[in-house]
Amino acid sequence: MMEKLNTLVLTLCYPHRASYYLDWADAFEAAPFFSTSICNLYELKRQDLARRLHEHDLVVILHACTADSTRELDRVSTILAERDGPRLLAFVGNEYNSPYAPISEKISVLHSCRPDVIATQLMAEAGRYLYEGMDAEVISVPHALNPAIFRPGAPDAQRPIDIGVRNFRYSPLLGDEERNCLIEHFQQNGEDYGFNMDIENGHRFSRQEWANFLCSCRGTISSEAGSWYLDRDDSLVKKIAAHIGHFRSSLVISDAGPMHGLLRRLPLAVKDALAWLLRNGPVKYAAFEDLTLDFEELNELFFKNAPRCPVYPKAISSRHLDAVGTKTSQILIRGYYNDVLKADEHYIPVSVDLCDISEAVERFKDSEEHLRIAAQAYDHVMSNHTYAHRMAILNEFIRSL
Repeated sequence: MMEKLNTLVLTLCYPHRASYYLDWADAFEAAPFFSTSICNLYELKRQDLARRLHEHDLVVILHACTADSTRELDRVSTILAERDGPRLLAFVGNEYNSPYAPISEKISVLHSCRPDVIATQLMAEAGRYLYEGMDAEVISVPHALNPAIFRPGAPDAQRPIDIGVRNFRYSPLLGDEERNCLIEHFQQNGEDYGFNMDIENGHRFSRQEWANFLCSCRGTISSEAGSWYLDRDDSLVKKIAAHIGHFRSSLVISDAGPMHGLLRRLPLAVKDALAWLLRNGPVKYAAFEDLTLDFEELNELFFKNAPRCPVYPKAISSRHLDAVGTKTSQILIRGYYNDVLKADEHYIPVSVDLCDISEAVERFKDSEEHLRIAAQAYDHVMSNHTYAHRMAILNEFIRSL
């Protein structure tokens, strides 16, 4: 019998609604290949980490440590770099350019940690492009399905919502309006299609709430995660941030400021109340203010003539797989989805310009058709793309080094 790898998983534990943070931690704890200890970086002292490294064969940095801030990881980076023995596997969260959690900073901090393996959410070619020059193996490890939480719900005919959505609107700073345009189309035309709609793109559910919501929906809509404009040094988004900074008309709190680390640990109810105040009060929050920017103006000034990423920079989202697990049909902007989901087999595709939206709507209205596609997606993902499958791949890869 294969000996388990003593595995130390580093994450950030705080009130949040990013269900995949929990899913990945759960997956390591459940995997038969690893004897896992979960460690919250917020509570970890540098000397304690140095001591614990000697007790483990593998150290894992989860997405939460890099997604919105690298501050806590940076605090222990030299300890990780000086390790003697355990392999270091680093996942990376939010692999797109942002003025508040820059890719360049993530690359710099990861480089300081000396990882043996970088697990990118992107496709392999994009991961190699992004982390070029790092002395580490790069492996594509997209999100997966947690079938313990995202299980098939009520039969299709008993689900009260035709099209349901819960997400955050994409920021104009991404230079990508595809998902926003698809959602806006259904908000404006859903009733004309005869659909019962429940769409909100300024709020997310907790993991179990999201699973329950999907089980009440016959379908949902979305696109791949990410942006066409991905670069290693954040040069484009820095230009845009400098431009809009000259036109801020009120007191704006930066998402990259020192308060961010404190605010993220507030209870969710307090965060929600504070978010309302920062949207409607005299003091604003930068990320909320960004949503009011004119995309067409930014597109004309910056994105229109900017070179797109030389490799395919978009990825499947955990939320696509959550929908598959609940057998909720998906109408998605056509894309690669890490070669996990294929158009017409696992989702109903629509073109970026929505020229074929009527055809997609008719296919969704055909219950036999959309149930066939949802069932195919479910069988395919359950057979190949659960978190258990991801753990098996990682185990084999780590042991081969």
